[in-house]
Order: sequence, then C-alpha cells, then structure tokens
Amino acid sequence: MLVSDYMSSTPITVQQEDNYDLAFEIMEKKNMHHLPVVDNENQVVGIVTRRDLQLAARYFKEAPVEIAEVMHTPVYTTNANTPLASAAKQMNDNRIGCLPVIGDDKIVAGMLTETDLIRALSDLLDS
Repeated sequence: MLVSDYMSSTPITVQQEDNYDLAFEIMEKKNMHHLPVVDNENQVVGIVTRRDLQLAARYFKEAPVEIAEVMHTPVYTTNANTPLASAAKQMNDNRIGCLPVIGDDKIVAGMLTETDLIRALSDLLDS
C-alpha cells in the first residue's frame, strides 16, 4: 500500500500572505482541518489547522492576520510512492494530523490525513 492509494489528489492550498479569514472560510466550506501553505512558487512552507485559525481569531480580534503568522513550520512531507505504513509512522512519531504529498517538482500534489489512514485500516480489516 502506497500513499498514492489513499491521499487526496486535488489539494487546496493557501498562500502565506493570505488572510486567515480566507483559510477558515475554505476549511468551513470544504469540511477540512488542515491546509498546506505555499509560497509564490507553490512550494509548501507551512501547515495551518482549524485550531490555529480559531486561536488566531480570539487573539487577533482587531487586525487581519496573514497565515504566515499562525502557520506551523517546519513542514513534514511525503511523496506518493512512500509506503503508507512509513507515512503513518511519520505522522505518529511527529504527532501530526496530515502530510502534504510533494511531487518531483516540489509542488504539493496531494494530502494524506488521519482520515485517509482510517480508511486504509478499514480496507485492511475488510479484506
């Protein structure tokens, strides 16, 4: 089983200079909990979570805040050909809920989330 078997292959990203309100709106509309943050060359530079945005909304009540101010760095990543077990171990070891999947061009090609791992586990248990 590879990461490519379970990752979402249509990643939604935000730019580091975007306002956190935009990221929150995307997460609400798409029912997401994590968004990769990319630079002007579409290379991943951070991760922002729904919790990050909720905390930012409480802390920064008066001024718009760029995502770069609330995103997590460094970013742990994987690629589509990584064994799923290795990616799951990486997520567990680093206590993270997702891994951006990076292509050969260093651009985000997808996302692997805890939900994807549960789906893989379910498939294994059913077989």
